Amino acid sequence: MKDLILISSYCNTKLKEETLRKLVNQAFTQKDYFDIMVISHTTIPVDIQDKCNYTYYDSNNKLLYDWNLRSKPWFDPGDSGRHILSVFTGKNNSHVAIWRMLIIGNSMAKNLGYNKIHHIEYDSSINDFTELYDNSDLLNTYDSIYYNSIKTGVDSILFGSYQAYRLDTLHEELLVLDEEKLISQIRESRSKSPEGMLQKLLTKERKLKIKDKNLLNKNKLGLTHSDPAYNPHHYIAWCLPFYDRKNGSLSLIAWNMEALKTINVKLIYNQNTIINVGEITPHNWKLMTIDPNYDNSTTLTVIVDDEIRDNYHFDRYREEFKLNSYRRK
Repeated sequence: MKDLILISSYCNTKLKEETLRKLVNQAFTQKDYFDIMVISHTTIPVDIQDKCNYTYYDSNNKLLYDWNLRSKPWFDPGDSGRHILSVFTGKNNSHVAIWRMLIIGNSMAKNLGYNKIHHIEYDSSINDFTELYDNSDLLNTYDSIYYNSIKTGVDSILFGSYQAYRLDTLHEELLVLDEEKLISQIRESRSKSPEGMLQKLLTKERKLKIKDKNLLNKNKLGLTHSDPAYNPHHYIAWCLPFYDRKNGSLSLIAWNMEALKTINVKLIYNQNTIINVGEITPHNWKLMTIDPNYDNSTTLTVIVDDEIRDNYHFDRYREEFKLNSYRRK
């Protein structure tokens, strides 16, 4: 039985659809060694289907908006040991939508008789399949393989764009879809990230191989996060207010992590005070106190490059905000 390349996708623009098409065409050049399955929350064009062994369209692209279900990543500016955690790095949590595709794809593949899976997210361009061939051999010894990239001051979790694993030893929760259980686990998770929870299941009581993400540098993965063409509005994840548990202030972290270009940040505080945060160059960050007394705050508008990123109404959820966007003591 050949290995299966399982491609999960959500192509809501022509650019993303063309990216998926290119990836499928690249995988098709290896058709003597790999079969292809595409599973998507958007309809799959016929010409792409024709290059695949299997395609599956799932219209249920469920997103989670409640604060207690949204990812809460952390960042430690200056490696101070005082982490900033916030649910406001994104607008929602796509965890269930992502895992629906992964679990449905895994269960279909297992029923079809496959054992070795190479899960690749659609926003990838693979010209060199060396790592897939190497991982196919390694799966004769290991249960799962993933890649890691360690950055100072941020979470060290698996690289989400590509993993390889065996279905005969895969954790049951990656084969059986139980949305209620999944949502409960997200609620109880610290980071609430799909990558973090996937890492846990691939690692738990399994023979694991972790590889350096730099081995993938001959290819381009995670294009929607690294190519400015996919992010025309230059959405900056870490440009948000937080409550400082050490001194009781309302503060701001602005980190140009995406590094697509220099950004300019302004704030409108309590509807009548304009604060010019200034320019932040790629890979750099700025930390500032908005008000030394958080209890003075009522509203805040965050503006990035003259576009409103977010509006906050602290007078509506004063205590809840302190639990969902804060800096540790």
